This record gives sequence, C-alpha cells and structure tokens, in this order.
Amino acid sequence: MIKAIFFDLDGVLTTDAKGSLTMSKNLCELVPGLSVQEVLDSYREDIEALNMGQISMSDVWKRMCAAFKIPANDDLLRKMMSKVPKNNAMFDLARSLFSRYRLGIITDNNRERMDLLTADMQLEKLFDPIVISATEHASKRDGTTTIFDAALSRAGYKAEEAIFIDNQEKNLEVPAQMGMKTYWHDDQKNDVAALSVALRHMGVDVAGVSLEH
Repeated sequence: MIKAIFFDLDGVLTTDAKGSLTMSKNLCELVPGLSVQEVLDSYREDIEALNMGQISMSDVWKRMCAAFKIPANDDLLRKMMSKVPKNNAMFDLARSLFSRYRLGIITDNNRERMDLLTADMQLEKLFDPIVISATEHASKRDGTTTIFDAALSRAGYKAEEAIFIDNQEKNLEVPAQMGMKTYWHDDQKNDVAALSVALRHMGVDVAGVSLEH
C-alpha cells in the first residue's frame, strides 16, 4: 500500500526543467546585457559542489559577480533565487492528496535557495520531509541510496510504500532499485492529468482529482 509520495522540485513542482535555468533567466531579467547561456555556464562551474553542500551559494555568487562585473548585492541574489515558475496544476494535485498521503520533496539543490523557497512558497504546509542534496551531502544521481534513505527514514515508511516523481529518468533508477514506485514527468508536456492516471494505477486514491487529458 502506498503511503508516501515524493516530488522533485525543479521540473515537477516548477515548470522549468532545472533550477540553474530558472536562476539564470532571473538574473538576466534583473541585469540587462547578460545572456542566459553565459550565466548558466558560470553557475554550473560550481553546481556539483554547491548542490552537495561543499560550498555556499554566497561563495558562488561572489565569483559570478566578479566575472560579470556586477555588484555582489544580497538583495539581487535573493531575487535570483526566490523567483520560480510554480507548477500550479502539480500543486493542485498535491493538495488533493495531502489528507491521505505523506507528501515530501527530494531535490538536488543548494541550501540557501531551498530555505528561501520553502519560506516564500510555504512548502512545509504541504511537504514534509523536504530533503535537500546540500544538506544530506548526497544527490539523486551519485549512485548511492543516501538521499532516498533519508527521505524514507524521515517519512517513516519503507521503499515499497513510496512513490517518487522526477523529470529526469536517470534520477529514478536508484529509487526503483530500492523498491520505490517511480514516475517520469515530462516537464515539456507537463501532463498532470496523465500523472494522476498513473498514480491511480499504482494504487493511489486520486478521488477528487480530474483525470481528463
């Protein structure tokens, strides 16, 4: 019996495929003259260490500001991190499931950004636990079960009692091997109705959720 459903953040609960893309687009809107690709390239120089909690976003921000010759403004950094394209249809689905299932988030992300988004989007009202790679010093793609073990432990359920939804198929390999049911969400189509149907087939009570395509 399914008791817990875990969602990825970027590309599932938001409509941009990756957080690095969201933040890069945000900075380009805030600082005219920058291109999304050059900001992406700069940010990604440190993305692995950042998402594993080995360095802070503040350190990355200072390096990027020096490279782009812009002031290392904390307010600018906050705006870059806190604005996200919220996937309203996915949140509607989560709210419909909240009373019957334990909902959580498993995300490869930096701690500073997730602290902001958790507060600004009031994520804790729907999702508990919120498991972040930077906090666990482990990612969904590092080949270990560490981040998934942490999520299951905090939720208090076994792998076979949980589902994980992610927009990158490679992130589903380890949880599937652990015994979790998994679902690949195509962020380009963002077909939440199809996800609802798949959840029903996995034994989830989707009463009250529209299954129309």
